Amino acid sequence: LTSASRLPANRGNAFQGPVKVGPFDVDGEMARKWLVGPTNPNGRRNVDVVRPLLNGMDITRRPSDRWIIDFGSLPEVEASAYEWPFEYVLLNVKPLRDENRRERRRQFWWQHGETVPGIKRAVQGINRAIFTPRVAKYRLFVWAAPVVVPDSRVVIVARDDDTAFGILHSRFHELWSLALGGWHGVGNDPQYTPSLGFETFP
Repeated sequence: LTSASRLPANRGNAFQGPVKVGPFDVDGEMARKWLVGPTNPNGRRNVDVVRPLLNGMDITRRPSDRWIIDFGSLPEVEASAYEWPFEYVLLNVKPLRDENRRERRRQFWWQHGETVPGIKRAVQGINRAIFTPRVAKYRLFVWAAPVVVPDSRVVIVARDDDTAFGILHSRFHELWSLALGGWHGVGNDPQYTPSLGFETFP
């Protein structure tokens, strides 16, 4: 198994969630206030950039009702047109990013540290996607809407068919991912990675 190659047919389907590098997440009360707020100067609503967030605890325990501001790769002038979310990031994220050692993260302070644009391309045209924690004692997968943003500790698989969902839950895939994944955390729990756990699986 250690010599298994990444299969071209599996590429562009599974991704680790974006690395935020700053407090881009907000509670549900604030998010819903923004979502029903007035139209922005650009004629768009905040639903474009305020999206539900899914982390590992949401999957293994109970939903936390966390949301995230996600400007993707928008230039600053376009992001600033979403007034309330942009103001929040300006006040809460920019001061931290100004001290960041990486030039890109200082320069593009309103964007996540790693934006993972491939996720948005991959989920276009599907009605749901598959999510799994990167580190968990037991390997489990759940459905969520494709608009949901996975936390950096969550993997999203851009498939909406029951067959893929069933195969990922199979004993075959569990053993495969255990053999090729790492171990992490206090309990030395198995780690699932898109490149090894998913892309090599035939």
